[in-house]
Formats: sequence, C-alpha cells, structure tokens
Amino acid sequence: MTLDDPTTRRLAFAGVSALTVLTWYALPDAVRSRGARVVIKTGLLGVTAAGVAMMPQVYPEARTFRPQRGIDLPTPVLAALAVGGTAVAIAGTIWGEKAIYARGERRRARGVRCAHTPAAVAMAMATGVVTVVDWPKLAGRLTES
Repeated sequence: MTLDDPTTRRLAFAGVSALTVLTWYALPDAVRSRGARVVIKTGLLGVTAAGVAMMPQVYPEARTFRPQRGIDLPTPVLAALAVGGTAVAIAGTIWGEKAIYARGERRRARGVRCAHTPAAVAMAMATGVVTVVDWPKLAGRLTES
C-alpha cells in the first residue's frame, strides 16, 4: 500500500480526521488551562485546513461533481439563502460546541474522570466512518435505480 493508492489516502485522511476530532473534544480532560487549549485548538484548525486542502487528492471524483439545479432562483434570493444558511450553520455549531463542553463539565463536577473523553471517542469514530465512506460510489448506486 502506497499513498498513491486511493484507499490508502482515504484511510489516512480518515485517521487524521478522527484523531483531530478526538483531540479537539477530549482536550479539556488533558489541558485545564483555557489559554493553552486555545493555542492547541488553533493548531488543530490548521490541521483541519490542511485536510480541506487535501480533499481533491483524497476524493478526486469530487472535482467532476456538478450539482443539478432543480429550480431557478434569482441571484438575490440565492445570496440570501447562502447568508442565512451560513448564519444557521455557525449558530448551530456554536450552540453544539457549548452544549458538548457543558455536558462534559457537568460530568466532571460529578467526579467522573476524563469526563469529555467518551463523547470525544464517539464523535471521532463517527468522523472516521463518515470520512472513509466512498460517497461518490454510494451516490452512484443510489441514483442508478
């Protein structure tokens, strides 16, 4: 197996993605200083950005993907939908991050050791599974029928 093999690239990408998610969400168990967590998470954002830049090599089929437009909307409506969708995604992410952290802190307050780690492991496993799936092949199977 070499890194030229698509399966190897996808597995490596899934492994790095899962480890990044695990580190991100389990970090409060290992590093109590908020300032240190900010610095480490900034580095993890860099890893995430590098991962996004690698996506064309990991999923070469995505370069040729062209979504089909179902309905024709005016440009201002499309812009409003894009801005609204982005705002909802950001708000949802912030809410989710705070809820996950608060749950871990409640568990810690009850005396649970490594209170954030079980959720981090679950999210890392889910990330690995979602990342390793060959989505273009799966989409092709679903659209053939």
